[in-house]
Amino acid sequence: MKNNRWVVDDILNQKISVDQLNPKDLENMNNEWNHVSKPLGSFGKFEKVYSRIAVIQKQDVADLSHMKLVVFCGDHGIVEEGVSQTGQEVTGICAQNIGRGLTTAGVMANSLGVEICAVDVGIHSDSDIPHTKNCRIKKGTNNFLKEPAMTVPELKAAIQVGMDEALESKENGIRCLLVGEMGIGNTTSAAVMAGYFLGLDAHTVTGRGAGIDDGAFQRKQQVVETALSMYQNLSTLEICSYFGGLELAAMTGLILGGALYGVPVILDGMLSMISALSAERLLEHTKDYVIASHMSKEPVAKSLAKELSLQPVIYGNMAVGEGAGALMLLPQLRLTDVVFREALKFGDSGVDQYKNYEEEK
Repeated sequence: MKNNRWVVDDILNQKISVDQLNPKDLENMNNEWNHVSKPLGSFGKFEKVYSRIAVIQKQDVADLSHMKLVVFCGDHGIVEEGVSQTGQEVTGICAQNIGRGLTTAGVMANSLGVEICAVDVGIHSDSDIPHTKNCRIKKGTNNFLKEPAMTVPELKAAIQVGMDEALESKENGIRCLLVGEMGIGNTTSAAVMAGYFLGLDAHTVTGRGAGIDDGAFQRKQQVVETALSMYQNLSTLEICSYFGGLELAAMTGLILGGALYGVPVILDGMLSMISALSAERLLEHTKDYVIASHMSKEPVAKSLAKELSLQPVIYGNMAVGEGAGALMLLPQLRLTDVVFREALKFGDSGVDQYKNYEEEK
């Protein structure tokens, strides 16, 4: 059954909305967990995440059988300010290796039997990048200290790439999406976006990204501070187009598409959280359809998670990118699935049904 193809303007013109997840449906899943013969609630966040996936899929049991990691790739003009350890050429190299399944996320996905797709939405190159899906909007963003990172039409085009990827995945039988990114300099863009969205200063939002020395970190903080002083009272589209990244916008689109088409999206770290916040600001209740895999070591990640009312499962001090954190959650979800489906229920196990005394208080 084909779904309607929604476009970005449908969201901006308020022609489409998404519903909050029904608390009753989540409660029903929780009641099912309470029949599993173990201490009630003892799987903690894993029970809640598993239940959320099932409710998003509109099923009684979560379907983790067909999963896909989409890694959006794009370059950033702000790199010319010396805010990163490497140059833009690394984005294309890494994107190719991601598509080949040879990077950190690539080998993890292969090991877990997860399809992986590297999507070029803005790599700075005159030619196609082998082993990637070419959806390039432009050859990287502009230096946002000198001019907007991209135009609003370019932003909308990048968001549409992600929305269409969600639709195509759904129609190809994908039941759950994982999202990641690759883009040298993108934590600088994301820090500025977080500063504008949350009203935070440069010191609070700026981290070391993929790893930079003290000199580059000072330059990065200064860039973010300067950017945060440039405007006031920006709209979501203005924040994303003035300072964002093409790959960040495409992740926003995938998250929007997940909500619109009923496909749960497992986030990675801080960068996918900023995309999720952008999505939520564009289309209310989108945040109900995402799963936070881990708490990134980037300093603003906790503030983003709080703003989105997300409770990341893994606290591993990770900052890999590529969707590696999302993949790290998957084996734990699969074990949770086995317990939900196959473990003895109270009565069958010879143990009487436990009572939930916390709910009775």
